[in-house]
Amino acid sequence: MDAVNPIPVQWKKEQKVFEKNLAILRQKLNKEAIHDLRVAIKKLRAYFELYLLLKKKEDLASVSLDESLHSTEELFNTTGRQRDVEICLEIITELKKNPAISINQLSLYLQAILKITKAWTNQEIHRYKNKELRKIAFLFKQELEFSISIELEQMIKRAIDEKIGMIRTYFKKPHLMRKNLKSVYYWLNLINQSEKYQPPLLHSILDDLGSWQDHDVLLVKMKHFRKDYLPKSFDEHAVLKELEKNILEKKSNLLRSAINKTRKWLKAIATV
Repeated sequence: MDAVNPIPVQWKKEQKVFEKNLAILRQKLNKEAIHDLRVAIKKLRAYFELYLLLKKKEDLASVSLDESLHSTEELFNTTGRQRDVEICLEIITELKKNPAISINQLSLYLQAILKITKAWTNQEIHRYKNKELRKIAFLFKQELEFSISIELEQMIKRAIDEKIGMIRTYFKKPHLMRKNLKSVYYWLNLINQSEKYQPPLLHSILDDLGSWQDHDVLLVKMKHFRKDYLPKSFDEHAVLKELEKNILEKKSNLLRSAINKTRKWLKAIATV
């Protein structure tokens, strides 16, 4: 029985989410809309990446993922600068619940940066033309012969299995590990019997890796502020230095947890 290609279906769904949040942000910057816009871009990129992997035609030999989504990636990266600062402030808010931790200077520094990154986001949001996504959506409409294929499900599963087969090589590169596992997580939406791949455990791994990355971003900004701006005579200098050690330990624990869960996950899906 022929199966409808789910890639354009999911693409259209996420394109609507993207355009909805883009419209919201053009009216007023909103933290939740920024997050939802960026998640939509991640999914759009993942689905288009898979589409290109499955296509073997000569006319797509020169199609580049990065070039096809160049402006959209610029939007993603610019909004990411604001999102990084917001995440840092969220973590700091939690840390400051401990009365022994006084990091008001770092908070003021990040609040100042947030104003700048919001201005960048606003500029990029209004400059973005949204031509790329519509062009790719039109491409999907033209590919009628690819829309239905009895082999499609197996092709997608093979692509998922190939990406999973590379995961162990990223154990020392958490950012790439997370990026590739995210693609797998999104691709699972496209197939039947995705429970074989244990999405809940995969989601837990991604949570650990996401928290690892959030703390990594904070650590980088914290070190930069302490070393390049904060006077050593300030009490906060010593507080931050000690806090950096704690964050390093937190990162180590998160990565260890993610890798242990990933080993368990890989073993589990290999036996199904």
